[in-house]
Amino acid sequence: MPRPREYDEDQVLELAMAQFWSHGYEATSMSALMEATGLAKGSLYKGFGDKHQLFVKTLVRYLERGRHALRECIEDADDARAGLRRWLEDNAEPAAHDGLRRGCFAVNTAVELAPHDAEIRRVLRDHERRMEKLYQDCVRRGIEDGSLRADLDPPNAARWITTVVYGLQVRSKLGMSHTLGLETAAQALDSMAGA
Repeated sequence: MPRPREYDEDQVLELAMAQFWSHGYEATSMSALMEATGLAKGSLYKGFGDKHQLFVKTLVRYLERGRHALRECIEDADDARAGLRRWLEDNAEPAAHDGLRRGCFAVNTAVELAPHDAEIRRVLRDHERRMEKLYQDCVRRGIEDGSLRADLDPPNAARWITTVVYGLQVRSKLGMSHTLGLETAAQALDSMAGA
């Protein structure tokens, strides 16, 4: 009979994610993951697979969290524009950890791994499609509730919102202040605002 695991899987994934997010995939060694999680190499392999499999699990977890956060922004808002405002403002906030501007884990991964890793590319493209579907639904809601311009094309607007969000995340990582990020978010929203 196999022995039960003596660790919290969620906690291990969070700790591994922090390592990958702060240092990237290539620069994160198995020994760094072992130190961060407190698990021996055998336990990591047995519970999560090799380094790449562990990375994919942390990335999928991060992406699911992002989609959930976007849904909450949209659903909790009085109108679509208010939901988008909160989302863009949240993405203008520098993602810092231990004084390091980490940026967005997904964007970092897209730059580091997507060009030469088909599985990562597939995971990120799937996430982008799902996010753009949420943006399209939000734009349609905004057209209906009058908070967004009636002439917006939801698929085009969704792609544009995706690009704005990625831009905010990259610029934030490069040192753009939160104030300038908020100004950029406000300008993006003004360009879509309804009457």
